[in-house]
Amino acid sequence: MVDATGDERVAARVEPAAAAARLRLRRSLGVTGLAIALVAGLALAGAFLPLATALDIRNAIGLAVFALATNLLLGYGGLVSFGQAVFYGAGAYTVMLAWQHWDWSFWAGFVLAPFLGAALALGIGVIALRTRQLYFALLTLAFSQLAFVLAQQQHEFTGGDNGVFGEVLPAWLADERQGYMFTLGVAAVCCLLLWRVVTSPFGLTLRAIRENRDRIQALGVNVFLHELVAFAISGFFCAVAGVLFVVHTQSAYPQLLEWTKSGEPILMAVIGGMFAFLGPVVGAFVYTLGQQELVQQTQSWKLVLGLILLAIVLLRPDGLVGLLSSRPWRRLRRRPAPARDGEGER
Repeated sequence: MVDATGDERVAARVEPAAAAARLRLRRSLGVTGLAIALVAGLALAGAFLPLATALDIRNAIGLAVFALATNLLLGYGGLVSFGQAVFYGAGAYTVMLAWQHWDWSFWAGFVLAPFLGAALALGIGVIALRTRQLYFALLTLAFSQLAFVLAQQQHEFTGGDNGVFGEVLPAWLADERQGYMFTLGVAAVCCLLLWRVVTSPFGLTLRAIRENRDRIQALGVNVFLHELVAFAISGFFCAVAGVLFVVHTQSAYPQLLEWTKSGEPILMAVIGGMFAFLGPVVGAFVYTLGQQELVQQTQSWKLVLGLILLAIVLLRPDGLVGLLSSRPWRRLRRRPAPARDGEGER
């Protein structure tokens, strides 16, 4: 047996790495192309669809940011948090309370809100991330319920159950079509930034922690710090989604902080596919627009929606986006080429 030469050994090592690099490039280009097409399609929808439909889509766009931010913990970090509504509601309340009590402009509140969301996430994360699995979920739920009760009880400051509402937006942004385009632009920037996070070495480490926390910790990785940073990043973008809610409604109220609100982006991620980057976006649109349609069709819309969600979880655990990678779908996309003359006859 003849030993492989040095060049052959180098080539044997380089070829798998080059193939992996090409695969990553194709995936990146695919996601980028899909995102560009999605943004372009949504922009056209906002410009030409009836206003009522455009407003429903605008609401779904804002919730898509909420779902993407939550899925940084759920899909990439393996952390089920029922406290993300704290940061979502904090984003909305920051804009409205700063405008009501201190006469701040919308833009000042917009700048402050994400950093306040990240700061709250750091504070909660330092405590909650000391626990794991069920205890972590319950502790984040407790923080969310605490924020909800505080917002209800502080009538003089938060308006209690009535919340805070008023014309906080500048005149041009108060226009429904302009508000739609603004929401879409902010959501696109958030999507790009979160994509950079999950494809960075930090994002890869976060996924490794999800797969085998103990092994990664044994390798010397500071697991707690990575999860805390992910929690803060998620809080930052959840607060941005809360600001987009203000653009949609010009209001903030205690139900935005309730733990059940935290369940919505989790459902969206599960519906769309928590292990695909754009899965939560798909889930947000299906959940929001589907709910709007069901409300108009039946009084038992909650039951119907629950059955649909149950069917998706049981039949498609990887979400609707997982259909694209299923075998029947691949066979439809990759039809066999017609046989040439003489081929097939042996």
